[in-house]
Amino acid sequence: MKVLFISSRLPHDKVLSGHMIVYQRIRRLVERGHEVSLAAYRSDDDAEHTAAIAPLLRELEIVPAPPLDADEPSFRKEWLSRPPYPFKKYASDAMNQRVGDMVNRSHYDVALAEFAVMGQALHHNPYLPAVRTIVSIHHSLAIVNQKALKVRSPSFQKFRIWLMFNRLKQYEFRLYQTMDRILVLTPEERLGLLKYAPNLPVTVIPVGVDTEYFQPADEKGREQAILFTGHYSEEPNRDAITWFVRAVWPMLGHRYPELKLYIVGPGATPEMKELARKDLRIQITGEVEDVRPYLAKARVYVCPVRMGSGMRGKILEAMAMGTPVVSTSLGAEGIPVQMGDNAFLADTPVIMAQYIDLLLSDQGLRASMTANALEMACTRFSWGHGINLLEKVLRDVTGHV
Repeated sequence: MKVLFISSRLPHDKVLSGHMIVYQRIRRLVERGHEVSLAAYRSDDDAEHTAAIAPLLRELEIVPAPPLDADEPSFRKEWLSRPPYPFKKYASDAMNQRVGDMVNRSHYDVALAEFAVMGQALHHNPYLPAVRTIVSIHHSLAIVNQKALKVRSPSFQKFRIWLMFNRLKQYEFRLYQTMDRILVLTPEERLGLLKYAPNLPVTVIPVGVDTEYFQPADEKGREQAILFTGHYSEEPNRDAITWFVRAVWPMLGHRYPELKLYIVGPGATPEMKELARKDLRIQITGEVEDVRPYLAKARVYVCPVRMGSGMRGKILEAMAMGTPVVSTSLGAEGIPVQMGDNAFLADTPVIMAQYIDLLLSDQGLRASMTANALEMACTRFSWGHGINLLEKVLRDVTGHV
C-alpha cells in the first residue's frame, strides 16, 4: 500500500515527543512492505537525522516551516487568528501545495496527517486530489484546553483558555468530520471526542515501546534520584515539573538531603532554570542524545502531568528500563495501572510524595513493581501490536484486502 505521512517535523528515534511515534510507524510499515513517503516542515537539526529516515522513504519533501512568533501572542492576535492560533502556527499554503503535488504525482492510497494541527493539509486543501484521509491526534487541542480549565485559578488567563477552548472545539471537530478516520492513542481520548461528535469514526492505536532498545538496567548503577522527561515547549510538561518542584519536591528533599531530581529534555523555561538555581540538587540537562542513561540511574520516574491528553510513551519507556513509576491519573491515561502492582497513581502532593518515599526506601517493592510493569509493557504495548492495528485501519479505509 502507498501511504503519505504528513508531519510537523522530520521524525526520528531520538526525539522526546510524539515524533518518535511517527518514526516508528513509518519504519515498521516499510519493514512490512508498504511504500511510505513523508512531507514535513524543516527543523534546525534535520541534517543529522535525514540519513536515518530517508532510505526508508519512497519520497521525502521538506517544506520551510511557517515563521514562529518569538513571544506569546497577544489576546487580540489570539482572538483574531483564523484558524485558531494553535492551528495558525502550522498553517502553510506551501505545505498544502506540496501535499497536493505529491498525491497528484504518486497516486497514494491514503494520506495520514500526524498531529491534529497537520490535519489542515488534508482539510479543505484546494490543491489536494481525491484521496482517502486519516488524521492521527496525539492529543486534541480542545480537550487539552478543557482540562487546563480544571487546574487554573480564576484569572484573565483562565478566561483566555475558555475562549480558546470554544474556538478550538468548533474548528477541530469540523476538521475531524471531513476525515475518513481519526486515530487516537487512548480510550479516554476516544471517549472525549465522541462526547462532542458521537458519529466520528475514531480508532484507538496505542503507543508502543521498543523493548529491544529500552532494556532493564542494573539496580547497582542507580542513584538516589528521581527523573522526569519531556519537551518543555509544551505547557503540560512545563506545568507538570513546576508543580512537582513547588508542591512535592520540598517534602522529599527534607527527608532525603542527597536526593537528586533530573529534568531531561529541551525547552527549559527561565522559571524552571531559576528553580534549579535555588536548589543545586535539581539538574536540568537540556536535550540529550539518549535518554536511557538517565532512566538507568534514576530510582523513580515521575509523571506529574495535570493537563493535556493522549498517551505518554515515556512511562512505557521507564517501565521497560525497570524504573518504577509514580504518575498522576491523567499522566497515565491509556496505561492499565494496577495500584501498587505495576505503578502508583497520585493526584495530590502529599500522596505523590508518600509513594515516591515508599519506593525510594523499599528495594523489594521496587523490584516487584518493575518486574510487573516490564511484563505489562512487553505483552500489551509492543510496536508490533500497534502496527497490526494501523494496518487494519489502512485496509478498512482504502478497501484493500
